[in-house]
Amino acid sequence: MSALWSSLAASAGAVATTLIGVFAGSVVSRRAQDRHWVRDQVAATCARVLRESASVLVGLSEMESSRPDSIAQGVVCPTTIDWRPWNEALSMVNLVADKDIAEAAHALDEQIWRLHTKVKRGLTPEESWFPLRSRVEAAQNDFITTARRRLSLAGDPLQRFSGRPAPDDPIWTS
Repeated sequence: MSALWSSLAASAGAVATTLIGVFAGSVVSRRAQDRHWVRDQVAATCARVLRESASVLVGLSEMESSRPDSIAQGVVCPTTIDWRPWNEALSMVNLVADKDIAEAAHALDEQIWRLHTKVKRGLTPEESWFPLRSRVEAAQNDFITTARRRLSLAGDPLQRFSGRPAPDDPIWTS
């Protein structure tokens, strides 16, 4: 009888060990899948923020360059920008991104608001498009740096964010 109990105990122990292993493996696997899903969502959201902020910047440039001379500086011109995609991108950042990425997106949004307000009323002679645009681009670069630090395996900061020549490069005047 003792051999029977030994055999049953060994079998029950093997079954219990297997079940515990399966359960532990599923918990670990589920956590890994959740982390992977969140990381993918944050990366996609960051890409969307960059895409939409670039689109808004192009729209602001077009709005400024097409401002009719008949509308005096200081008179607010209606906006031609569709803000919905930008606001959706910001909402997604607020939903899925961590605090640092969200704050970098909000800083970018602030710079876009400031530029939009100036473009709507018309740039003064003291204001130049390039320095105003560079504030938005600096905020975009800060956003990229923050996102890279949080998402990239290397996380190394970039030295350049585009290949565009500097505003004072002779290419712009030739």
